[in-house]
Amino acid sequence: MALRRVAVIGAGISGLASAYYLQRNSQDTEILIFESESTSGGKLVTSSFAGLAVDEGADSFLARVPWAFDLCKELGLESELVSPSARRASLWLDEKLQSIPSPNVLGVPLNIDSIPEGLLSPEALLRLSGEGFADHVLPTGDLSVGQVIRACAGSEVLERLVDPLLGGVNAGKADEMSCALMAPQLLEAAHHPDGMLNHLRNVAKNVDPNAPVFHAHPEGMSRIITALTESLKSSLRTSTQVQNISFSEKKWRIDTENGFELVDGILLCTPAHVSSNLLNNSFPSLAKEFASIKHASVVLITFGYSRTDFEADASQSGFLVPRESGLLMTACSFSGSKWPHLKHPDLEILRVSTGRVDDTKHLSMTDEELLSELQSDLLVTLGIESKPVDVRVSRWPDSLTQFPVGHVDFVADLQNKLSHSAPGLISAGTFQYGVGVPACVRSGKEGADQMTTFLDG
Repeated sequence: MALRRVAVIGAGISGLASAYYLQRNSQDTEILIFESESTSGGKLVTSSFAGLAVDEGADSFLARVPWAFDLCKELGLESELVSPSARRASLWLDEKLQSIPSPNVLGVPLNIDSIPEGLLSPEALLRLSGEGFADHVLPTGDLSVGQVIRACAGSEVLERLVDPLLGGVNAGKADEMSCALMAPQLLEAAHHPDGMLNHLRNVAKNVDPNAPVFHAHPEGMSRIITALTESLKSSLRTSTQVQNISFSEKKWRIDTENGFELVDGILLCTPAHVSSNLLNNSFPSLAKEFASIKHASVVLITFGYSRTDFEADASQSGFLVPRESGLLMTACSFSGSKWPHLKHPDLEILRVSTGRVDDTKHLSMTDEELLSELQSDLLVTLGIESKPVDVRVSRWPDSLTQFPVGHVDFVADLQNKLSHSAPGLISAGTFQYGVGVPACVRSGKEGADQMTTFLDG
C-alpha cells in the first residue's frame, strides 16, 4: 500500500499534539508539519529572565481535566511536574487587596464565612447563604455566564468575583461568554432541582481540597513542546509560510514560498484568522466562518524587583483586577511565591497582564508607555516605588479566542461543513474547546482520531 501523507499546518501545542496522536494511530502515514515561525510551540514560549526559565505566556495547565496531564504522562514527564506552592489569590477591590473566597467554583463562593468583610453587600451575602435557585425561569440551551450568575447568585457575585476570574482566562466578558463552553458546571448546576449553590456545595464535598489545581514544568512549558517534537518522526518545517491550500484530483495541495506538497489530508491547526486566510481562495464560505471568530489581544510583562524594595506575600499566588478598577493591569502573578522553581535569590518576579476584548488601550502604547503605566498600577496596588531591575514585554496580538453564547453549536456546524465541503481537511485549535493547554491537546487528539478515520475509510 502506498504511503499516506498528511500535512499539519501550525506547530503550536494543538498541531504538535495532533501530529503526535496521528503518528501513534497510523504509523504508515508520513506527517509533514509546517510552521511559519522560526520555532515550534506557538504561544507556549519559555525564555531566560534573570537567569531563570520564565514563561512568556501560559505557565501551567489545569490538573482537573485529563488531556494535558495524560500527554505529559505519555511523554515521560509526569514525575517532573510541579504544583503551585501558594494556593491563595486576591482581588483588587475597593482600593485594596481582598482574598478570593475559598472554596469557590469559578469565583462563586461556597461558604459565606470565607468571604472577607465588606467584599459583598449584606443583600448579596444573604442570597449566597441560600440554595441558589434562579430568580426567573432560565431558558434551555446555552446562556451567557452572566445570565446564569445574575439569575442564581446575583450581579455582585458576577461583577466582583466571577467576571474577574473568568476574564483572566481569555480576556473576555462574562456577560458575553458561552456558559456551555467556559463554565459547563455552572450551567448544569443552574438547572439542578436542588438549586445552583446547593448542587455546587454537594459536588465540592467529593473534591479533595488538597489536590493540585495546576501543573507546571520546572523548565517551563516549552519543556512539553521539546518532548513532543523529540517524539515525532515527522518532518518539521519551521520558517515555512503556507500561502494557500486547495484540492484537486483526490489530493490536497499545499503551496508555500518554497514550492508545494501533495497530501491526502490536512490538519489545520492555525489560529482562526490564519485559517480563514488560507481557505479564502478555494473555500470562501468556510473562510468567512473562521473569520467570524473573535480574539482578544493581550500583553504579558515580566518584572524583576529587588527584594530589598518589595517582597511578595509567600502565601499568595497573585491577584486579579476587575474591569471597573480603572487600572490598565488585569492580573499580577507572584512567580516566586507561586512556583518553587521561580524563587529567585535576589528578585521578586512579577508577571503582569493587560488587555481585554473590550479594552485595547495597550495596542496603541509603546513598550515604554506600557511599562510606565503598569509601574504606576503596581505602585497603587502593591506600593512598589522603586524601578524594576529587569523587565520583559511579551505581546500576544489576537491570541485569546472569544466564545460567545452558542459557540458550541457554531463549532459543531463548522465541523459538519468542513466534512461535507472539504473532506480530508480537519481543523483543531483554541476555537474548539478553549484557550487552555488541555483544551488544545484535546482538540489536537480528536483531530488526529478524525484524520485516522478518514484515511482508513
